Amino acid sequence: MNEALLTVKGLTRHFGGLAALRDLSFSVAEGEIVGLIGPNGAGKTTAFNVISGAIPASAGSVHFAGQDLTDGPPSRVVVAGLARTFQATSTYPDVSVAENVRRGLLSRIRGSWANRLVGRRHGCIGPAQLEDEVQAILAMTQLSRWSDARAGALAYGLQKKLGIAVALAARPRMLLLDEPAAGLNHEECRELGRLLRSLQAEHGLTLLLVEHHMALVMELCHRIVVLVQGAKIAEGTPQAVRENPAVIEAYLGAPDYAHA
Repeated sequence: MNEALLTVKGLTRHFGGLAALRDLSFSVAEGEIVGLIGPNGAGKTTAFNVISGAIPASAGSVHFAGQDLTDGPPSRVVVAGLARTFQATSTYPDVSVAENVRRGLLSRIRGSWANRLVGRRHGCIGPAQLEDEVQAILAMTQLSRWSDARAGALAYGLQKKLGIAVALAARPRMLLLDEPAAGLNHEECRELGRLLRSLQAEHGLTLLLVEHHMALVMELCHRIVVLVQGAKIAEGTPQAVRENPAVIEAYLGAPDYAHA
């Protein structure tokens, strides 16, 4: 296995007297696809929020590519090479698909106000390279034919792809995907799986995803980390997790897992 790109150690997050995360530790190797799963309220999105610098940890650490990114801020996390998507589509609905990606590239345009704001020095492009970069990202996410379409008019599955495209505009080494299959039908979910495999295999991206669609998780991920009530109860290959008695008990009564 490649060296760890992301290392989460002893991550804990309290909200008042509630422990949303309890001593969570795991790592993700470069080029790996890892799933973070668990019942509703297990702490998955809280883990993403802490890792991405959106909220501080109560204890523990987050290291990425040799840098201590504990407690962010998000701009520092993104500049380090870690980008994130959200459960809901977070695009500009009234402008074109290409314009959404263009806006996502602002912090990488050398000398722009956004570039100066985040202090980015690596992975920058000149203004003359902007349109080539937009088209390259659209090609990566299979959105080229919708380049001029209004983002809000896209089918929901395409809007999800656009959210990924905007995240890729930051040129990340690792992408955090928060429920990318939420709201997708069966065919859209299969298409999403093909896209994510392509991003990993052809473009070298490392992926960490929170997802409830167990068939997608089991088919796509190299390893799976299972959370229940903020604590890790299992970690391993899809086959090992599928057969783990603690995981089976935690998902008792969840038919999508039972038939995954």
